Amino acid sequence: AICKPLAIMMKKDLEIELEYLNSAIDLTDFNTIERGLKYHLRFELGDPYENGTKKRVNQSTKRATELFENHINENSEIYLIIYDFGDDMFARTPNHIYELLKSGNIKTEQFVENLATRYFDHEDNIERERGKLTICKAERNEIKYSEIFNGIANTEMGFSPTIHQPLYFFQPTTKKWFWMYDDRGCLMFSDKTSDLKQNLIKFDNWIVENQRDEMEKQFE
Repeated sequence: AICKPLAIMMKKDLEIELEYLNSAIDLTDFNTIERGLKYHLRFELGDPYENGTKKRVNQSTKRATELFENHINENSEIYLIIYDFGDDMFARTPNHIYELLKSGNIKTEQFVENLATRYFDHEDNIERERGKLTICKAERNEIKYSEIFNGIANTEMGFSPTIHQPLYFFQPTTKKWFWMYDDRGCLMFSDKTSDLKQNLIKFDNWIVENQRDEMEKQFE
């Protein structure tokens, strides 16, 4: 019998883990992740510090790390899904994310895909361009997540090293997700409101205020 390459198997494993979403997520379209998940909390990371300051970057990194550690279980196996569109005005250190993931304990596979580039739900004509889809699998503490958050926070603030690639953490056993989009904020997702409730209470001061009502309705 011909064995499938590990890459295909790992991607297939991830797709099987995502079946609970009833095909709401298309791995080649990162926008479907935020829209396809059930419950969420959005947190403010950088405010009130000014753009382009180390204080803003440091607070963003510290908060993202604390939120991540409270949301994603310490000894669990997680997936990291990375979208790389190549040229980007903020890509001063384009390979930094991959350097952080070089470890014998992190399984990493890469695919060349036609990746969707849209950002908004109402866009009907979804443009796609050739890019790299990277899937990693490891125990949470094998991944240098705090350094990853620092690279994301640096990206639009003018500091290095940078991570300009959108990336998502997924914990299959609990169906929890985490996404830090830039120095401004991050989102945590879950299939159960009970998983988010304690973070809503614990990090109440970091909740994005103009979306508070919308988020709190999830818990009614």
